Amino acid sequence: MLEPLFRSILPETLILTDPNSLAFYGKDWLKDFTPSPSLVVLPETIEQVQAIVRLCNQHHISVVPSGGRTGLSGGATAVQGEIILSLERMRKIIEIDRTDRTVRCQAGVVLEQVQAAATNAGLYFPVDFSSRGTAQIGGNIATNAGGIRVIKYGNFRQSVLGLTVVTGSGEILNLNGSLFKNNSGYDLRNLFIGSEGTLGIIVEATLSLTTPPIDYVRVLCGLPGLETVLPLLTFCRDKIPNVSAFELMERFPYQEVIKRRGLRDPLESTHPAYVVMECEVASETGRQEIFERFGEAYEIGLLADVVVSESAAQAQEIMNIRDLISETLSQHYTLHKNDISVPVPAIPAFLHGLHQTIASTYPSFRVAVFGHVGDGNLHVNVLKSPEMSDADFWSACHDADHAIFKLVQSFHGSVSAEHGVGLLKRDFLSYTRSPAEIALMRGIKTVFDPQGIMNPGKIFPQES
Repeated sequence: MLEPLFRSILPETLILTDPNSLAFYGKDWLKDFTPSPSLVVLPETIEQVQAIVRLCNQHHISVVPSGGRTGLSGGATAVQGEIILSLERMRKIIEIDRTDRTVRCQAGVVLEQVQAAATNAGLYFPVDFSSRGTAQIGGNIATNAGGIRVIKYGNFRQSVLGLTVVTGSGEILNLNGSLFKNNSGYDLRNLFIGSEGTLGIIVEATLSLTTPPIDYVRVLCGLPGLETVLPLLTFCRDKIPNVSAFELMERFPYQEVIKRRGLRDPLESTHPAYVVMECEVASETGRQEIFERFGEAYEIGLLADVVVSESAAQAQEIMNIRDLISETLSQHYTLHKNDISVPVPAIPAFLHGLHQTIASTYPSFRVAVFGHVGDGNLHVNVLKSPEMSDADFWSACHDADHAIFKLVQSFHGSVSAEHGVGLLKRDFLSYTRSPAEIALMRGIKTVFDPQGIMNPGKIFPQES
């Protein structure tokens, strides 16, 4: 029994061992792995986190850090009897500095809370994705989350000024504070961004804020074919200022959301592919210019149909179609999800190769693709056919992943764009990283986590 060990650090109410809690905290949104944690601890202070990690080092107990568990790679899933260290009780926004345009918060604060606090201060936190109401800041940083506005504002990494972390050996490190310039040696802060809890636990963060847009316009485009998506992207970047999102949906996921959610299709006919674009505008003149530019795009054949939002309600209606894809597919199908990236110019050729590969090798599979064209990040969803058993499906998906990742590798892409490696991608890391890179990453983990207790088995397999 591990529970008595932690009673010297936490009250009994912050140590959970009941089956419901173990099942709830033991996994993220990925359904491929069965959770089996030993217990859950809910620290409320940095000092408690440090004490827990030191105790786990002393007794060789493995730890899985846990945020909102909205990940899709198994990075927050405990499969080897680890303890779960949840940050959900550490949910304070400590301060907002309007002069510095920063927010300092604990790791358990959810993204939506940071966005609202920034808005209340007359500022703006631009990183956004559909799990904003559940995803926690610590997990966002640990996975270097992206979302729909990477094309303008970058991944989460671009918004992180400073971190406070508890390393795998139990040291507290304050990394960079709120400095915008600090060229005094290695940037240890950046090692923790995207480290998936394998080096230590992020307990506090200082994030940069910016000026809020006065308004925005969202545009839904029906494309005559995938071959026009890159010319349209180039046109928008050249002709329209402040493009903040450029999202692609193939026909099938678009139609599934419309049908399953009972939504109104803003376009009059169906198309091979769709794009949702968002741009920030500063005046009514800017809004009118967008109408005119998309008229030009239609005239030169870059799109077959278009709707430009004329109200906040219509803008939300357009974005809902894109926002609800992942949730809708997950509710109605057994899915195998892949989150990959390729260079932006390679997207049409990659998609052609992807569908060709799946059709020739796994003809019973149906594939739904959508994603962030502006940064080359595509979400490839393989749907189980009704006649296939779950066991056969997962086995076939594992084989299919090799075919998909060989294709990704041929385009010099990545097997994980924004969801992380976790358990799901660890056996495929060599498609993206060289042996020398993997050896260096293992060496870095050993420095911060010498006993290997932090999220073991994630990113790369445990060495015997």
